[in-house]
Amino acid sequence: MQRLLMVCTFLAILASCGDTPASPSAPTPTFLPLDAALGALRTSSPISAYLLIDASGARLVAGLSFSSGATPTPADLPVRHVWLDPGEVIDDLAARAQPAGAVRYLAVAVTGDLEGPGAFGPNGAFGYRMRLRTITPLPWQETTVALLATTPAVGQAVRVTGGLIASQNEAILAEALGPGGAPAPQTRQVKLRTPLRDAALLSRLTTTPGSAVRYGMVQVEGIWRDGVLVPMGMRKVEG
Repeated sequence: MQRLLMVCTFLAILASCGDTPASPSAPTPTFLPLDAALGALRTSSPISAYLLIDASGARLVAGLSFSSGATPTPADLPVRHVWLDPGEVIDDLAARAQPAGAVRYLAVAVTGDLEGPGAFGPNGAFGYRMRLRTITPLPWQETTVALLATTPAVGQAVRVTGGLIASQNEAILAEALGPGGAPAPQTRQVKLRTPLRDAALLSRLTTTPGSAVRYGMVQVEGIWRDGVLVPMGMRKVEG
């Protein structure tokens, strides 16, 4: 009975996280997640991605996992990575990127011409290439779940901490978690795009007894777009 109540509560919360009310002070600028851009190839919107630099060179990836060791790992296979030809602008950003294990990384906003699918980079390992026009660090907006829930979802780059509750096909971020992983009473929630691709992070969360629902406090970097938060990177918050 307790397990059934937990699952029903989770599904009811998800159903309540629908359209968000409009706000007259929507933050700008706005961005398109890289994986969405790969489906269009031509877009006038700046694209959000992580710049990942390793021994093979520089490329753009839609998401990174920070939970599988010292070195962040891409959420997608190489056929979904975007190769960047070497150049001075890449060298400049590489010097500003965060070192982690065997790589360096930096969240960036880019514009340029996407090519692919095809075979690009060393040994044709990567599925796309971009000829850059601009590339700059992505300006994260520090926010809260409560503020995010009242912000029009038009493509903001946000960093937010909250309680993640996730099943295979549904996920929400709540202001706080109560006993057993349920959202604390009268807390705001927002939906996350699913399925979540960070298996390493999910494996570190608490599992509800007898079910596939996982929960825990996390920090999410992502794009608030079309009524959902599109995660680019998630980290478990300890304590």
